[in-house]
Amino acid sequence: MRTATLSVAEKLRVLGAWPRFVGIPPADLAILAEMMRTEFVAGGELVFQAGEPSDSVYVVAAGTLQVWLPNDSRPVRALAPGDLLGEYGLLVDLARTATVRASSDAVLLSLDSQRFRAFLLRFPEAMLVLLKTAVERLVAAESTP
Repeated sequence: MRTATLSVAEKLRVLGAWPRFVGIPPADLAILAEMMRTEFVAGGELVFQAGEPSDSVYVVAAGTLQVWLPNDSRPVRALAPGDLLGEYGLLVDLARTATVRASSDAVLLSLDSQRFRAFLLRFPEAMLVLLKTAVERLVAAESTP
């Protein structure tokens, strides 16, 4: 991954496009946008691999990514602009549970684990929004054969 450039306003637009972030007050979301780095990933490039340490959370700003579970021959999920990834490991100190690869050139907003946790502790509404999303994903995964 290489560093890319997006303004704070552009980052805020990306964060605001994710329906889950609607529950986060705009001023809090603006602080999150300022904290996030912008990274470019070329199509086919690995974002992270299952088993690696969870050290960052990402939001897709542009492009598409695919999520692969270990031992699966096909991706289990596609990620598009506004989607969040990598938060599970940061919430519970787990290694990466999936491999994520860019299926097209992509721009990601990233936040390292230390800053992510500091943000969540300072803005508890954001933590509730992310926990709700995590629970919904787990429920959906459990109901899929």
